[in-house]
Amino acid sequence: MKRLCAMVLTFALAWSVPARALELHGIRPDEIAVWAAPVEGDSVLEAYRAEQAVNPASTMKLLTGWSALTRLTPDYRWRTELVSNAPLAHGVLQGDLYWIGAGDPRFANRDLQGMLRTLRARGIERIAGRLLLDKRAFSRIGSASDFGGDAARVFMVDPDTHLTGLKVAWLRFFNDGNGARVTLDPPLAGVRLNAVLSDGGEGLCDDVRRLVSIQVEPERISVSGALPRSCDGAQSYVNVLDHDQYAAQAFAALWRELGGSGPLGSGRGTAPADARVLASHDSEPLPVALADINKYSNNTMARALYLTLGRVAGGCGDTVADAERAVRQTLADAGIAAAPLVLENGAGLSRRERVSARLLGEVLQNAARGPYAGEFLASLPLAAADGTLKKRFAQLGPRLRLKTGTLDGVRSLAGYWQAADGRRLAIVAIVNSPRAAELMPALDRVVADLVTRFDPAAGVRREYNSPITPSLPVEPR
Repeated sequence: MKRLCAMVLTFALAWSVPARALELHGIRPDEIAVWAAPVEGDSVLEAYRAEQAVNPASTMKLLTGWSALTRLTPDYRWRTELVSNAPLAHGVLQGDLYWIGAGDPRFANRDLQGMLRTLRARGIERIAGRLLLDKRAFSRIGSASDFGGDAARVFMVDPDTHLTGLKVAWLRFFNDGNGARVTLDPPLAGVRLNAVLSDGGEGLCDDVRRLVSIQVEPERISVSGALPRSCDGAQSYVNVLDHDQYAAQAFAALWRELGGSGPLGSGRGTAPADARVLASHDSEPLPVALADINKYSNNTMARALYLTLGRVAGGCGDTVADAERAVRQTLADAGIAAAPLVLENGAGLSRRERVSARLLGEVLQNAARGPYAGEFLASLPLAAADGTLKKRFAQLGPRLRLKTGTLDGVRSLAGYWQAADGRRLAIVAIVNSPRAAELMPALDRVVADLVTRFDPAAGVRREYNSPITPSLPVEPR
């Protein structure tokens, strides 16, 4: 009987919510908002400024991803098509070819190449007409305002109906005894590559971008410097051209590689109603894209997913407005109060977007209790293991899954702790402050404290040491 009583007492203590003041570790009271609650149950572990409107940075992606899983379901796939109503005779497509884009966030050059192989398998050797991009899927793409100084950065690539390879080209470096050199993949005809590289000898090659100078203009790339031999095979990506130019030039380059000729220029156009499908590509299911979005905080893909919500939901015909309406309706259907939500692009790449810690926390609870909990949780970075959390929370480990958020003046974390006995804690902690970057270790300690309050068996030392912040430049994520 005594043993049974002890077991009952231990169980009760484990499920209770200790009353303890929130330690801010040097964060000022007006710089942070926190909300934490068990997934199983109605209690709240911590609610500190939980209704305050704050900029969530990339933790906003959790709201977009949850809405997409809820409304589109995990089986959703994007379909991209090449269609034409032109006749095919003697290997020649005697008219225009239309590329119907669906806004697939993971559409890659290899997927485009697969579609072109299908054209060749049909016997098409030459396209006598133009390549026309049918961009009806998105009426507009919305904004990511006040990032003008970062316009050329890869994280600022806008979503698009014809997003291909995230609209980046790869610089591939070689130094194999035949001299130091670099090539562009795919070989875009509209981009000039000027390279002046010398042999850098036997030095280390941890990051080729630190060893050579790469200057990118819309239609010109200049590369110079001494390339160590250990950099043979290294690569780096660059943001070039606009979406239409990139898509058309990638098409032309890959078509030539397959022995095809044409098309006679490119432009935009609406596919005729009687056009037949010549080739198509179905994306992998939604959770695959969601994992890329959340683990690596990809802004372009998150914005494309947000717009897809608007396209599928329909409404007024304005893709951006329809996307916001879809997100707000998903919140309403779940019984989650939307105030003080402000949406711009659903990715958190925004100076304007706002949530409350409570709103985001209740979304986490709903997601973990819903039918697609497995897909949602699997998309989040694992502490000390992968994604943007790979170098953080080493003492907690992969029982902690958190989406990170980083902007000038913002550091945020939102996700889950899972105890060994299966209990789960939803956690949201958001710092909005001009000194947010220097407060990141303190933010990590706040989260670690919440975990140990909920689960004393987590075994985290009270003096939590956050790993050294990586020295690479911080980009919004």
